[in-house]
Amino acid sequence: MLKIVTDTDGPGALLSDTFYPSGVLGVVDAGGGQEADMTVVDLTCHPDDINAWLRQMAVGTRKAEYELTRDYWLPRFDSDAFSVFTLKDVHSDEVAALVKTDRRFTIVHPQSVLGDRWLTRVIRDIATRIAKAEGSLVMHSSAFVFEGGAYLVIGDSGAGKSTTAIALSRLLPSAGWMGNDRIHLDWQAGYYSVTACPLPLGINKGSLDVMGVTGFEDWSVRAGHPGPESDWDQFRGEDKLKLSSREVSRYLGVPVTANATLAGVILPQVDLDAEYFLEPATLDHAALVLGRNCFSIEDSLYGADWLGVSVGQQVAPPSIDTFLGSIVGLPLLRCSVGTAADVLKLADDFQGIVRG
Repeated sequence: MLKIVTDTDGPGALLSDTFYPSGVLGVVDAGGGQEADMTVVDLTCHPDDINAWLRQMAVGTRKAEYELTRDYWLPRFDSDAFSVFTLKDVHSDEVAALVKTDRRFTIVHPQSVLGDRWLTRVIRDIATRIAKAEGSLVMHSSAFVFEGGAYLVIGDSGAGKSTTAIALSRLLPSAGWMGNDRIHLDWQAGYYSVTACPLPLGINKGSLDVMGVTGFEDWSVRAGHPGPESDWDQFRGEDKLKLSSREVSRYLGVPVTANATLAGVILPQVDLDAEYFLEPATLDHAALVLGRNCFSIEDSLYGADWLGVSVGQQVAPPSIDTFLGSIVGLPLLRCSVGTAADVLKLADDFQGIVRG
């Protein structure tokens, strides 16, 4: 249970846009009167004051480094009473900081769109750390819902997970969007419960073209549109349009679901030059793809637990073989699409397989 305290409207609005619908990743508005396990405080400050304070922290504390994400190291300052972590996104020069005491995380950041995101990031990291410690299988995956069941779309970076999942959530009847890039799976009395981690949907213009989406120039998105110098208009561009869960619902016209029972797995390939196909995946192929894209078994996402999240007794996640063995009987498919016509055919063929 977290208590969130913020001094501006921006982070609070971003929270409601990000952790949407209510209950995603177990994050809910607890309301007043409930005892919190931890408190996260979000404060805005002038950039010069943040930099001056960090220089002051370097005097009289133990200076070290910490791993914010895998192989990305930043300065930290430790005393007997608190620790201070320098916060800096790998793609920006903007500096923020986090102060950690026993049961409180205090974020100090400039008033900017990037600064607002530190609050949602810290909450996501806390929730994911706890989930992993309690045995969740965390997959590098997108997911959509069809007829009440969750379908994982799992693949390496650039395989087309987001494009495939959001396209099917738009085209299939009674379908919806779950989440992008990180999905939690928990075994519950004979089935896997699927929970989305509300990371922004990153999508480039090429993917929107494949889906036949137009009019995005007029979208008012919190993160803003990629600038004129970006490569987001290329199909394999690194720069992406970033949409929160609420913006996915608003602009792509799909409902968003926080949690559903696992109903199948798709291993996609989006390739403009390849032939279309949809076919059953072999267990050997699925094991290779899933093994490369599991954040629980070989953690390729996080570095060390710099937040120091307190958890109880840790539970090991299921192995990939155990996971595959427990979903025998569910659709396990691989596909290749490269055009809007391919995506339409995929939606029709997928329904035929699922409905049998």
